[in-house]
Amino acid sequence: MDDMKCTETILDELHSMREDLKEISRFISDMKRDYAVMEEKMELNSSDVMRLLGISRASLARWRDSKAVPYRYVSSNHVAYPFKGLYIAVKTGRATFKGFRRVEALQRLNAYKDGMVKGYMGDSQVLFEEL
Repeated sequence: MDDMKCTETILDELHSMREDLKEISRFISDMKRDYAVMEEKMELNSSDVMRLLGISRASLARWRDSKAVPYRYVSSNHVAYPFKGLYIAVKTGRATFKGFRRVEALQRLNAYKDGMVKGYMGDSQVLFEEL
């Protein structure tokens, strides 16, 4: 009889753990969905792009002129760059120049995105930490 009771207890515990894992899985799925939506809408201004990637205003203008990076004009003197498009342009090598360190640029973009997500999630300690 003791073995039966022990088996039932183990099965109950396993069932409880399974339910907990399902809940964690749903939470992760929700976070991924929210994160993807935020990444789609995230934009950087010219100053952010130049600072993050360590490029000059002239280089950024050349990238725009050559259509290497996606952008849109918000006003006559304000340009917005979608994060995802900028990331892809750097990763694929469309946005580059002599001496440009792609891996470092991608690391900086990822740090920026992570900082934005932490800020979005309510962690007001650090929105972006300068690299």
